[in-house]
Amino acid sequence: MQMFPQDITGPMRRKYNLILVPILVAFLVLASTPAAKATEAGPFYVGVFGGYVIPNDLEVSGSDVVRFDVKMKDSWMLGAKFGYIVPTFKWVAGEVEYNYLAKQDIDVAGINGDFSAHNVMANLLARYPEGRFHPYAGFGLGWSRGTFKASTIEGSADESANAFAWQILAGLNFEITPNLSADLGYRYFQSKYSLEDSDVTAKNHIIVIGVNYHF
Repeated sequence: MQMFPQDITGPMRRKYNLILVPILVAFLVLASTPAAKATEAGPFYVGVFGGYVIPNDLEVSGSDVVRFDVKMKDSWMLGAKFGYIVPTFKWVAGEVEYNYLAKQDIDVAGINGDFSAHNVMANLLARYPEGRFHPYAGFGLGWSRGTFKASTIEGSADESANAFAWQILAGLNFEITPNLSADLGYRYFQSKYSLEDSDVTAKNHIIVIGVNYHF
């Protein structure tokens, strides 16, 4: 069967939770912590992060499929990264990360199913190096392994596919101590998967908070 029926259409009706409030409160608490006076950390860092995922509708298309959109529910992500700040030009940093997009349930009556993905990304960031606050922006390219599940009274499907993925990142890194920092950011993540009888494009808006250890 096709992954999704073709008559699933409709405007996006997404409920935006007040997740920014606790994130901003946590950030302000961190901002009130005085930075330790110590030797500057090395160029390497490792970090962990989590995020609140607000997905666009899944876009389903193909040579034998009239394009339609599938509404998805909000979800979450978790990840880890390894980074390097160029010592001779601290405006630039590179990262390798793994992240997991948790299951996004299909928000359509009569259909049970979800989408999730494991992703490995390489990011290039431009960052302001002075002081304790480091605004940054960048982009990432990588690989995604997406899994799609759907079941209706007509049948069910369970497919996985590999895909090229890309993302845009922006946010603020805050130095707590020379060896410890926190991130508050936004990223837009997109990937397109070729399934057995259709192509599925996933687009996600993600609010991210994380901590890093510099060495």
